[in-house]
Amino acid sequence: MKLLKSGAIYVFIFFILSGFMYYFLSGKKDENEKIYLNQKIEKASAEFRATLNGYDMIIYFVYKRYLFDPEVLSILSKAYKNKKNHNELRKELYEKLRPLYSDLKRYQIKYFRFYFPDGTTFIRFHRPDKFGDRPEKEKFSIFEVGNNSELRDTIGFKYIFPVIDGNVFVGNVEFTLPFSAVRTEMKKIFKGEYNFLIRKDLVLVKNFSEEKQNYIQSEIDPDFYYENDPEVKFVKWNIPEEVISLINLKIRESLKNGLKDFKARSLAVNIDGNYYIASFIPISNKKEKYIGYLVYYERDNTFGVFRTTFLVSYIGISLIIMILLSMSFVLGLVKERFKTMAEIDPLTGIYNKGKFNELLRFELERNKRYGRPLSIILFDIDHFKKINDAFGHQTGDYVLKTLAKIVSSNIRATDYFARWGGEEFVILAPETDLEGAQILAEKIRKSIEEYPFDVVGQVTSSFGVTEATSKDTVDSFVKRADAALYKAKDKGRNRVEIEISPDMYSD
Repeated sequence: MKLLKSGAIYVFIFFILSGFMYYFLSGKKDENEKIYLNQKIEKASAEFRATLNGYDMIIYFVYKRYLFDPEVLSILSKAYKNKKNHNELRKELYEKLRPLYSDLKRYQIKYFRFYFPDGTTFIRFHRPDKFGDRPEKEKFSIFEVGNNSELRDTIGFKYIFPVIDGNVFVGNVEFTLPFSAVRTEMKKIFKGEYNFLIRKDLVLVKNFSEEKQNYIQSEIDPDFYYENDPEVKFVKWNIPEEVISLINLKIRESLKNGLKDFKARSLAVNIDGNYYIASFIPISNKKEKYIGYLVYYERDNTFGVFRTTFLVSYIGISLIIMILLSMSFVLGLVKERFKTMAEIDPLTGIYNKGKFNELLRFELERNKRYGRPLSIILFDIDHFKKINDAFGHQTGDYVLKTLAKIVSSNIRATDYFARWGGEEFVILAPETDLEGAQILAEKIRKSIEEYPFDVVGQVTSSFGVTEATSKDTVDSFVKRADAALYKAKDKGRNRVEIEISPDMYSD
């Protein structure tokens, strides 16, 4: 029972330490994953900015190179001043800049137009047949720099520059870079998968009804749409489209409130044992209003290492804890075994004489300090040598062990019982005066006498009882009990005799 209780304590300690290590290592894993995912956000943002900066330089170069060309300025200035010859001037400008527009299209910059200060369109290079209209009649654009009523004919990143001839402002030139162009370019350079999610209310506005058929509702959040650009289909997928769909479905499960908060975030998703990371970069227009997200998907071989490291570390440390606790438990058992061997009589399983003397000294000191009663009972088996001679030592051992069990069942848990030597036994009874000890001794004597021992039949014992005084030493206390025992033997055995110290009446 004691062993079982001790083992249960060690198991409890193991679970406590294992639980603490799980909590600690899990926290470190979560912290490392958070840092890593934040790095992914920064990486996606940097790649996005780098791509846009590249387009910024291209478009700004085109503006400085061609819109300051004297021939181009002359055509635009004439068109601004003369309202009658626009068709001829438009054709002249188109022929002049058609090679430029062909180059721009190679960079996916397909939307290029010029309009006068009052907003009237002079020429659209992507639709040269449509001109003379005003911005308020055009379609919606996300990245506008004019007032909220300005509507453009595509969704994308818009660049507007003034065209000035001398000191005369003759109008604006506008380049619009579609989302699909940025997406395709980033796919080529950075080998990931990209998508732009646009707010539902921007896609489904009345003025954009013709184009909304080109947009698909996002699997991640129904309040966002993405562009279904046919040209993107011809670009090789770095991550299979069906895997992207599975990633989106898992992200939707983890995002309870969707994407309405417009916070940058990176999420790791496990698909068939492979980790993919989706980074969401909020995008705002020139008026600092959020309009959607750039979503960057990439397959990642590092994220799983955090969880593998966590599991290996946790299992490894748990095994070390288990081994150390097991060693401690075994050492405890060995120590307990040696202690038992040093304190317990191997035949009867009760205290030996050495341990009893240690307990006796302690109880005598307590008796002197607090003045509480303390008695000792010394007894042996009558004619034990005859039992050994007649029935053999094996039967003698049986009698000793059985007698120890009889006595143990008749004393209190606070009493100390030991084998004094050979067939002699001793009981130390704290908080028991002489009269109480005498009654206890008589009870034990009778129990032994009435017990039906195998082979030998009846066994009897003689008892000597005395009570300690404040002047007693271990020797004087035991010597007096021994004297009482010899008195019992002299009077015929199988009886209880007492011996009173003369000091008891002088105290």
